[in-house]
Amino acid sequence: MNSQQFEALVLGQKFGERATLSNWHLATATALFYDAGPNHVDPEHSANNRFGGLIAPGFLTAGVMMGVVGRHFGWCVEAFLETHVKFVAPVFVGDTIDILWEVRDLQPKASFSGGIVTLQGWCWTAKGDRLAVEMEAKLAINNAQPPKLHEPPHEESRP
Repeated sequence: MNSQQFEALVLGQKFGERATLSNWHLATATALFYDAGPNHVDPEHSANNRFGGLIAPGFLTAGVMMGVVGRHFGWCVEAFLETHVKFVAPVFVGDTIDILWEVRDLQPKASFSGGIVTLQGWCWTAKGDRLAVEMEAKLAINNAQPPKLHEPPHEESRP
């Protein structure tokens, strides 16, 4: 897991990932979010609506985007503070999404040896490179070191 420290961040820095949303993601999200609306679970209904197929709940896509942030900052996340999300286009089951985040503002905070980072994020679907989500997020990021991993055992210490 990455653990990007606040002191190593620079304005304009970018990071991202790619993910494919499967039927499993859709089923899990609709259950967790209590959002079993027909656009998400009824193939017949969704085939005849303006989207033309099953779409992922918006907060599934937003959650995947925030997961990319969590993995990038890892042990250095002090707290997720704020998000603003704009859903621009649907994400369909089976879509592969490209997620990109950019560091937009940095405010040092001595109170927890780190600072507040403002990120701007975007999510595109691979089908036609359609922008699906725009998001701003603010996080408290510290300068902590991740825990040390174990060293492999030495040959002479094995039974």
